[in-house]
Amino acid sequence: MTEGSKQIFVCLVSNGVSDHQQATKQQRALTILRAKKLPYVEVDGMNPQHRESREELFSISGIRGNYPQFFMVHSNGATSYFGNYERLEELNETSSLPQEVLDANPDFETWVKTFRDVVDSF
Repeated sequence: MTEGSKQIFVCLVSNGVSDHQQATKQQRALTILRAKKLPYVEVDGMNPQHRESREELFSISGIRGNYPQFFMVHSNGATSYFGNYERLEELNETSSLPQEVLDANPDFETWVKTFRDVVDSF
């Protein structure tokens, strides 16, 4: 992708989520994203102004009422489901493996491989 055609990472969260496990995962995910300095757009599923966006994202993922969820908006405007907290956490853990392990396993997903079209560098 060329400059100006970066993908957009979208986080669907709920600032009113009452489930402790979901709230914890949501907070951890946002902490990881901030620590990695990954730009993202946050959609709050509890905000009435975000209802249309929330419903569209639920439709794409096929998962309702489970937070957080992550999506990619591609340069052509299409949105795809990226995954849940577990995928983000797995990606974070894999990215901290020693370089020789990553070199020996080129199929492992890493932050750089996954988000190279979202941000120029980490």
